[in-house]
Amino acid sequence: MKLGEYLSSNGISQQEFGKKLELTQGYVSHVVVGRHSPRGSMAVKIAAATDFKVTPHDLNAEDYPNPTDGIPPQHQSNVTAA
Repeated sequence: MKLGEYLSSNGISQQEFGKKLELTQGYVSHVVVGRHSPRGSMAVKIAAATDFKVTPHDLNAEDYPNPTDGIPPQHQSNVTAA
């Protein structure tokens, strides 16, 4: 699932999501529209904030080529293949 879809379907604004993670609304916007792909621990941090409904793979398929990359084992069963 894309981050924009997650935010929209859960009624969460970019600003609200950003505050939760101590990120600016602008940064969240850049991720949503695809101008920025979070790397490393930032991708995992964003994914964790969505309870891994948005995966590190969804955020940055180059760094996380497999759908379950970066996801703790206890959350991997919730991941559906894209």
